[in-house]
Amino acid sequence: MIVHQIFDKCVLDLEINGGYALLPLSELQSSSNNAISNAFDSARCAFDDIECVGDDDCSGDGALMPLIDPSTDSGGWTGYHKASHLNGRYNQHRQGFVFSNGEFFNLHSNVDFESDMKQFFHFSHDVVASGVLRAIERRLELPDCYFDNELGPTDNSSQWHLKQYQVDELDEHSNDTPPLSQQLDQKVLLPMHTDPSLISVVIIDSPGVTKGGKGLEVFQANCSEDTVPNDCKTKHSRGSWEAIPHHGRDVAIIFVGSVLSYLTKGQVFSAIKHRVVDDCTDDINERLAATLFVRPQPGAYMKTLPSKYIEHEGASSTKLPPTFRVWNARVAKNYMKKKKKQKG
Repeated sequence: MIVHQIFDKCVLDLEINGGYALLPLSELQSSSNNAISNAFDSARCAFDDIECVGDDDCSGDGALMPLIDPSTDSGGWTGYHKASHLNGRYNQHRQGFVFSNGEFFNLHSNVDFESDMKQFFHFSHDVVASGVLRAIERRLELPDCYFDNELGPTDNSSQWHLKQYQVDELDEHSNDTPPLSQQLDQKVLLPMHTDPSLISVVIIDSPGVTKGGKGLEVFQANCSEDTVPNDCKTKHSRGSWEAIPHHGRDVAIIFVGSVLSYLTKGQVFSAIKHRVVDDCTDDINERLAATLFVRPQPGAYMKTLPSKYIEHEGASSTKLPPTFRVWNARVAKNYMKKKKKQKG
């Protein structure tokens, strides 16, 4: 199969599946296996080193690595964070290495760490993500390189991370525990969310292509013809959680992010809700995954894509759309307000 056909099929699946697709990696680039394997192996060695020396040696003079300050904006994090509620509800059960806006770092204990991370990022961004975005341009009949020209370059505005779960015993009374209707009798380790990205690329560490999602689930809404789709997607009683069918080093899981959903007015591509649960099939603490969030430049305007497949309601407005910086801050603020009301 020609490479662009692989990406075109992926984009078609994004529509059919409601916001996610599986992209085979073995046919894209012969060097992909080395880039992926080296990054995961380096990360596992680094996590083992942290476990041996303790968190206190991760900061200060002679530190093994830069330690993330949880009081700073998570959108600009670069460094290491331990699994703790202090690092946010999404990191209560995950430790991880985070890289933002083209930044990298090396480790005293592994001189190849930075090189391995760079190779992995360039494959995930330049080959996988760029290939998907070019296919979206073809699907919507947009000008070539539209996303790069209007929203990019995204290589120095995106964020990605490698995260490993650390779970001893889930506190069922924690404020971070989702409502019972969302848990569906399973331990929710990463709460339900959509990604603030154009698209997200997820690769879960496992040999080849392995059955199941290793706890990764997507919410599939079941809508009747007389139900408004957006309303349906907010009601858990009108849908179900489904496990991702496959994962591994030879397959990338592609998610539509809330940015692309906003730019298409949800008419072509919709951001899909997803979460991670402890499915009890393997040791959850062995779960290691890499996720790339392809983000626009902070000053890029969030204007509806000029595609004939997107209905533009009403007359054209002379008011400039918000920049990604403003839009992202507003979305994050509204999200936090909603969670505070639920706690009250």
